[in-house]
Amino acid sequence: MVVIVHNFLVLISLSFFATATLADPVGISTADSHAPLGVMGDHVHKPGEWMASYRYMRMEMRGNRDGKDDLSPQQVLAQGFMVTPLQMSTEMHMFGMMFAATQHVTLMTMLPYVERSMDHINGLGRRFATETSGLGDLKVSGLIQWINKPETRVHATVGFSVPTGAIDRRDRIPTPMGVRMVQLPYPMQIGSGTLDFLSGLTYNGHRGLWSWGAQASSVYRLEDENSQGYSLGNEGLLTAWGARRFNQNLSASLRMAAKKWGNIDGADPLLNPKMVPTADPKRRGGERFDIGVGVNLLGTTGAVAGQRLAIEWLQSIEEDLQGPQLKSDGMLTLGWQYAWN
Repeated sequence: MVVIVHNFLVLISLSFFATATLADPVGISTADSHAPLGVMGDHVHKPGEWMASYRYMRMEMRGNRDGKDDLSPQQVLAQGFMVTPLQMSTEMHMFGMMFAATQHVTLMTMLPYVERSMDHINGLGRRFATETSGLGDLKVSGLIQWINKPETRVHATVGFSVPTGAIDRRDRIPTPMGVRMVQLPYPMQIGSGTLDFLSGLTYNGHRGLWSWGAQASSVYRLEDENSQGYSLGNEGLLTAWGARRFNQNLSASLRMAAKKWGNIDGADPLLNPKMVPTADPKRRGGERFDIGVGVNLLGTTGAVAGQRLAIEWLQSIEEDLQGPQLKSDGMLTLGWQYAWN
């Protein structure tokens, strides 16, 4: 992780600071014309314009929580579970494409490649890890422009998440009878397994060197159950941000985000909810409040014209979990975007 961040910052320095200018242009793209990197579907494009993007996201979860109370591994095992998770890492490589089909409609598609690992300990003190990886669910959306004024823009997002990610991944775990392949619990699966409806409303405003925005978005499961007999809980997200532009090429942002998600409906018959909390469908809901800081950089001349590099760190401030569940330890997002006609 340190090497990734170091190389990213070196690339920023070489590619962008050399082109920085103190100009305060009007009517052209600037570093803060996009929201912080962690906000998806934050902007529309001009007719005929394309944009390719790549995001690297890493989320760490460490320690268990029930409600707002932290629990030790011993306290989780004392609730009757044979195994408890200790920590979980998720790495996501998100590939995206946008195309403005008309003045009012921008099409967007995103496909992630996901890698997950989780560390556990059982009642005998034995530690072990499970891993999984693969393509996630494909998301296809339309961004519909509603208001487009010099200092105010509003658009709606309507789309679908197509269940291309696996929900039947297995891995080797130790048991009293030896090591065997078992179905991985819900958080370790790659996709939802259901067709999901995506919706959102995004507001962007700016004046002078300052910009701001807000977005409300949701994920609604359109199917009662997937091929394994369950459906993930619905999700809702509210986020708001402000940014300060230092010149055409560089801006910094501060963002707040509140997320809520429900428990799983149904259950995978291959999972024993008494084995580990992550296999219990009634212990998956919760809500979280995060604060993020970010930097956006825009290339305007030469080989980097039209290219963006950005970084954002999102830190969990408060979590209320229907647990025991692993609690968030923060998320890093690095990204590149390139727009052309």
